[in-house]
Amino acid sequence: MHSDHYLQAQKKGLREIHALQSKGLDASLPVLNEIIPEINRLSQVPLGLIQISLDQIAGTATRGRTTAFAPNFMPLLDEGSEFAYKWSVLYEDVIAHGLRDPVIAFEYYNRFYIVEGNKRVSVMRHLDAVHIEANVTRVLPAPEDSPRYRIYQEFLSFYQDTRINFIYFEHEGNFARLYDLVGKKPGVKWTSAEVEDIQSCYHRFSQAFLQSGRHPLMSAGDAFVVYLDAFGYAESVNKTPNEFKQDIAKVWPEFVVAAANKPAALLSQPSEKQQTLFNSMLHRAPNPLRCAFVYNHSPLVGGWTYGHELGRKALESTFGSRLETTARENVDPQDASRVIDELAREGYHVIFTASPVFLDACIKQSLAHPETKILNCSLLASYHRVRSYYLRIYEAKFILGAIAGSMADNNLIGYIADYPIFGVPASINAFALGAQMTNPRAKVCLKWSSLPDTNPEAELASSGVHIISNRDISAPRMESRAFGLYHEQDGHIHNLAMPVWNWEKVYQGIARSILSGAWEEDASSNADRALSYYMGMSTDAIDLVCSQRVPERVRRLVDLLHERIHSNAFLPFVGPIADQSGAIRVEDGVALIPQEIIRMDYLAQNVIGRIPSIDELTPVAQALVSLQGVYDAGKKAAKGDEV
Repeated sequence: MHSDHYLQAQKKGLREIHALQSKGLDASLPVLNEIIPEINRLSQVPLGLIQISLDQIAGTATRGRTTAFAPNFMPLLDEGSEFAYKWSVLYEDVIAHGLRDPVIAFEYYNRFYIVEGNKRVSVMRHLDAVHIEANVTRVLPAPEDSPRYRIYQEFLSFYQDTRINFIYFEHEGNFARLYDLVGKKPGVKWTSAEVEDIQSCYHRFSQAFLQSGRHPLMSAGDAFVVYLDAFGYAESVNKTPNEFKQDIAKVWPEFVVAAANKPAALLSQPSEKQQTLFNSMLHRAPNPLRCAFVYNHSPLVGGWTYGHELGRKALESTFGSRLETTARENVDPQDASRVIDELAREGYHVIFTASPVFLDACIKQSLAHPETKILNCSLLASYHRVRSYYLRIYEAKFILGAIAGSMADNNLIGYIADYPIFGVPASINAFALGAQMTNPRAKVCLKWSSLPDTNPEAELASSGVHIISNRDISAPRMESRAFGLYHEQDGHIHNLAMPVWNWEKVYQGIARSILSGAWEEDASSNADRALSYYMGMSTDAIDLVCSQRVPERVRRLVDLLHERIHSNAFLPFVGPIADQSGAIRVEDGVALIPQEIIRMDYLAQNVIGRIPSIDELTPVAQALVSLQGVYDAGKKAAKGDEV
């Protein structure tokens, strides 16, 4: 009977050979000595006896046995050969006693190449085993500037903490994401129980992913972090294979987006279809369209929330009986998932969450309620089911900077920023470039309100800085006049100008998009990428108001810049632009695309100050910055965005 098993294995090998040849691919077993002829000159590290996944075994160390095995390690030689006899004897012994001896292998880029024990690998694969013991020597690759090398360096650090080799990624940064998702910090050793938990969880997930019935768009490792990002590790560690299978079907659109690795489509305004009789027959919009708003503060005390509440009220006024809204205030981020779930169950068709701190809850509930349209006010949320929206505030900041530069008699201007998140360095830099345009000697003194035990206003005053840009929006019950651009002298504040965030333009545009049926068309035409609305002066979503204290000559300049930016005839970020070190970040005549602007992680040459690290911030600020922080954003800049 042992020959029957050999013939079955041989058929698997021949099918593998034919399949590869039909696709024009190399059908020979990979050989490490041919992949890296200089192997003897590379550093080698003994790892000792470890367990390796059979799926990670890529080939042999030398060419000796390549004619005997297909790339899947199934045997190829004739049934009557000595090789076939030895393979069959080994098979019977493994069935009777288990595998007695470990194989010997090299590891290179977390793939394994067998030095001794090829038939053992072949038999174990035929038996559909998952792992095999191996005495492994790691071959360290020569340094090179490539994603493959950088990912491997991330893996080596991860391996030091975990001794885990069964999870690997094709995209940079996913090892760091896995640490966060599991709730571990780099440099801390994992316990054996923690390793066993994630190994069991990953095995159940990867089997369900590979058996999903669809063509896997990405590696199981990369899919694993997408899955955990949506469902959470603590909630997933004890799931059954069937639960993983059901969840994978729900989250598949996010796998598609992650696999495509395309930048989010940045839409300058929501799409809208012209209403015709034919369109109305194809698309029946809810009547009324029920929209819910989720706020983390009260509009009475939070300027940011107040602006969104004005947008909600304008939405009701614009659409009348065709639309109804409700709002939930003071929602704690830890409670957001429950609140969104309740709103979806109450029949709200659209849920606007007005802060990035709600993003995780949005992702989770978008999977539980795929029929509900859930949006988050943030920049570059990379999820297909959750659209993000934000405003191009940097356009107004450029004009504010131009005003400040023309009115700073000592060439010093203050700028008080809140959080070092996506978009904030762009606002700072736009302000600085605007100031430089009207006053080449202007210096922008940057302070952060999110640092503990600081008083930015007092610090600026003590440095002789009296023209200051501070927070943009004031709530009804906030008595302080320290908002927008103002002149401060001896404790007296004289407001000069301020940006206006017209959130109603965003909400009205999105509502029209849904009512006209354009929302679904945008989703289908962008099935492999996330969608973000990023609106500015051209749609009146951003505006600017000046007080009478701004001189007439400056107001004329403001009007000109406003008109030119509104018509897209003037762009604030056109090179040459230098950073604080004097290095040119944008070449002469080159205009930055929106995603490059959003992901700025440097400061312009005429800015005095720095971007603080996350550890320096207040605990409240750290929670937000951990979601949308700009750190290393420049390395992740994407290309080809739609606007």
